[in-house]
Amino acid sequence: MRKGEFMKTVGMPTGLVPFGGVVEFFGGLGLLIGLFTPIIAVLAALWMLATTWFSIAKIKKKYMGGYELDITMILLSLALAFIGGGTFSIDHLIGV
Repeated sequence: MRKGEFMKTVGMPTGLVPFGGVVEFFGGLGLLIGLFTPIIAVLAALWMLATTWFSIAKIKKKYMGGYELDITMILLSLALAFIGGGTFSIDHLIGV
């Protein structure tokens, strides 16, 4: 079962599935090389906010063993958005 099919079977809105796939794949590549780091980090934080809401509302996860990793990833994404890519990123090389 592919990830998109799983997300649809557990009740994720169908409009969020492609957004999640694009953010996770291309966003991960962008963060890895440091390209458009603040923009991608904000998109990743929005995606994690959506998955956190989904974990609480639809799946009924509790805090312990549930969505604490999602909250940590939101905070890390926002920190990366404010800090930027750093010295070894493509953003730094092209002067963005």
